[in-house]
Amino acid sequence: MNQTLNKYFCQACGGLRKHILLYEKKTNGEEEDYNFQWINRYQLIECAGCENISFLKLYGDNFMMREGLNGEIDYYEDEEIYPPYLEQGEELKRISQVPENIRSIYKETVNAMKVQSLLLTAAGFRAVIEATCNHLKIKRANLAEGIDFLHSKGYLSRGESRRLHSIRFLGNSALHEIETPKAEQLVILLSIVNHLLSNLFINDKLIKGKLDIPLDNYEDFTNVVRRSVKKEMIGKEIDLDELLGKAKRLMSTKDYKSFRITFINEVKAGSFDFLGLVDEDKARFQVLKEEKMNTTFDF
Repeated sequence: MNQTLNKYFCQACGGLRKHILLYEKKTNGEEEDYNFQWINRYQLIECAGCENISFLKLYGDNFMMREGLNGEIDYYEDEEIYPPYLEQGEELKRISQVPENIRSIYKETVNAMKVQSLLLTAAGFRAVIEATCNHLKIKRANLAEGIDFLHSKGYLSRGESRRLHSIRFLGNSALHEIETPKAEQLVILLSIVNHLLSNLFINDKLIKGKLDIPLDNYEDFTNVVRRSVKKEMIGKEIDLDELLGKAKRLMSTKDYKSFRITFINEVKAGSFDFLGLVDEDKARFQVLKEEKMNTTFDF
């Protein structure tokens, strides 16, 4: 049965490609009183380039006519490709890295976009922003304040904050005014949301252990200290700077001073039993034992 068909959208290739017919099943019927005949054709098709498999449904009846290029009247069929696809824009890769509640809303929203449910798509992108605020424990009276707080806490640049407000505006119009957005507007929103989720949840995981990133929170600081303690250091004295090594350059002067004071106080209080404080002013310690960690932190 293999025969080359017209060009259809291939999700793997990301564009129109010639397809090969692998299998076809037809159903048809008629209503004699109304001179009405119809036919459904269900086809399993394969991209002639990448061999990606899709399902094609074709429907036609004797009332489906339109004017052709030469002014002649031609019959046509409605076409539906499964699974549905994005005509424009791109679904976020590595979506599994995004927290589950946000990921679920995002996938539902993209599925709505694939089937041209424009109102639901706009509302869905707004919900993605709300779910992101909730995940980051941004509790504010409304989404507008939540977006502004994301910026003030350093999660977003001013430009990114302004772009998220555009999602809020469009989502509000869809929800409260039942104003259907344009498809090209939703393509832009998809790009903004993809950028947001990548920055917050994906990019750091991709570069961890491959590129240096700022060491800007105390938990990560203590993880670096823990990992820096080696078996051969047991019983020896060592300065904090020496223990940190190259990791020190990843901290701002302000953060390092703050982390240093807190760490010394916690060692004095016995919070870190693998080190003993020798000289508080010089941040000098004696290594008592090797610290065993269940997780790794790479630099």
